[in-house]
Formats: sequence, structure tokens, C-alpha cells
Amino acid sequence: MDKVHYILQEVVMGGMVLETNMNEIVAQIEAQNRLEKSEGGLSAAPARAVSAVKNINLPEMPRNINIGDLSIKVPNLSQFV
Repeated sequence: MDKVHYILQEVVMGGMVLETNMNEIVAQIEAQNRLEKSEGGLSAAPARAVSAVKNINLPEMPRNINIGDLSIKVPNLSQFV
């Protein structure tokens, strides 16, 4: 589904046709595919995020995060660790 949206973004933006040259569209799609492969693919991102969270070396999990007037209660994440 993301690929379809990307292709449509290459062709149409704001209701206006941006590109009609199929060779240019295909070239941009191939460039995007090469970029995704070099970054490990978008499908690997959630696994990398979970891995990064697991590898955080904190003495204990924070229960509340306070940033200025914003206060965030952290849910119990022990099932993911």
C-alpha cells in the first residue's frame, strides 16, 4: 500500500499531474527501492525500534515523563522487555 501511495505522489500532487513521463516515474521508484534496501527496508523499522527500546540501559523504567507543562504517564512495558 505504501508503494502505491509513493507512486501516486510521484504522479499527482494537490490534484495536479506532476509527471507523465513513465521512464522518469519508474526511475524514481527504482531509486526509492534502492534507498529502502540500503536502509534495511521499512518493514524492519518496528523491529529495530523494539530492539532499541530493549537495549536502553536505565536503572528502572520511568513512570512519568514531565516536559514543561506536559506530563505523560508511562504504561507498564514489562511484557515487551
